[in-house]
Amino acid sequence: MKLIFKLLFACLLLVGMNAQESRAQGAADVSGVFRAGLTDANKVMNAYFQPFAESFGIGLAQNWYNTAVPLKLLRFNVQLGASYIRIPEEMLTFNPQTLGLTNLRTVDPAVTSAPTINGEGDGPVYAIYGDDPTNPGGPQIKIQEIAGLTSGLGLSANAVPNIQVNLGLIKKTEVSVRYVPTIDLGTLGSDGLSGSVGLWGIGVKHDLLQWIPLASKLPFSVSGYFNYTAMSIELGTSFPGPDNSNYAGNTGPGAVTGFRFDGTPGDYTNQQIALNANAMGFGIIASKKLLIFTPYVSAGFVRSSFSLKTAGDYALPTGLEANAATPDPSDLREIYTNYKDPLDISFDSANTFRAGVGLRLKLLIFAIHAEAFTAGGYNGYNAGLSIGF
Repeated sequence: MKLIFKLLFACLLLVGMNAQESRAQGAADVSGVFRAGLTDANKVMNAYFQPFAESFGIGLAQNWYNTAVPLKLLRFNVQLGASYIRIPEEMLTFNPQTLGLTNLRTVDPAVTSAPTINGEGDGPVYAIYGDDPTNPGGPQIKIQEIAGLTSGLGLSANAVPNIQVNLGLIKKTEVSVRYVPTIDLGTLGSDGLSGSVGLWGIGVKHDLLQWIPLASKLPFSVSGYFNYTAMSIELGTSFPGPDNSNYAGNTGPGAVTGFRFDGTPGDYTNQQIALNANAMGFGIIASKKLLIFTPYVSAGFVRSSFSLKTAGDYALPTGLEANAATPDPSDLREIYTNYKDPLDISFDSANTFRAGVGLRLKLLIFAIHAEAFTAGGYNGYNAGLSIGF
């Protein structure tokens, strides 16, 4: 899984998770996931990535506003901030026995807890099983054991930083923009890393009380808000087709000593891992200025989606067969099939209620703010510093 982790850490380098790539190096190679078969690989990876995907999507929709008062016409400021999203305790693990796996199982069937990507520890030892071609209808045989397949990073929270520009428009309207131009990941200095990443977002805040008779006399301000953010990453990867050298030295019962393709092999030189995430938020925010302090509250909804997919041709094992006319349990052959875009991890959230309470402090052209919020079972904090003119 090193390649998947490289993707995530390239992403997190740009969006601010303070974690070291070396912590992920103990995880099993991505080939271990694929060797489990297409169906099992998608089931395990969906359970494994769920807390990261959900919290990351929520984080993209945070920290857009810290007062209900829009900037005056053509006034602007630049804001640098970060969102911290805590992972609920129950999302730090998953039960591999409830996933309905076929060929991939824990060696110890009594294991009912494995760490998600944000969890702690190496996780259980898995084994890949397959039908025994020398004993049709008999028990499956163990093909390979895999340790560390779902290792946790020990990070019970995710952090998503942001930088945005806010500009005042007519009719007490403020527009906000977040933008990261497409970046060549090869320039980040990580050995063997290639691909690209880009991000953009737009937000609008509009004073609502101006349209309500006599509401301007109220001692506080109320605005409606909307924001949308999209992020995409493409990472070049290499998962070559099988080679007979991979089976050298395999002997004994259940030994796989070679392979063949069921169908035509593909082109394994143009593979990518693609991550796409987007988030939308909308609601209302109310605030009251008290000298240099501005307390504010907000309520609304967040909706997000996250996908992690492999693009290109991949050779995946799909079964075993005897490697000779006379079935020999110590001379088996692995059957491979070519698949296009095999791994598809997707999470789409419904409209999730969000509420927050915060405080802004403004001194001359500088302002700092902090907010606590809750969204869909996740709790977190926003903070930021801005300079305006």
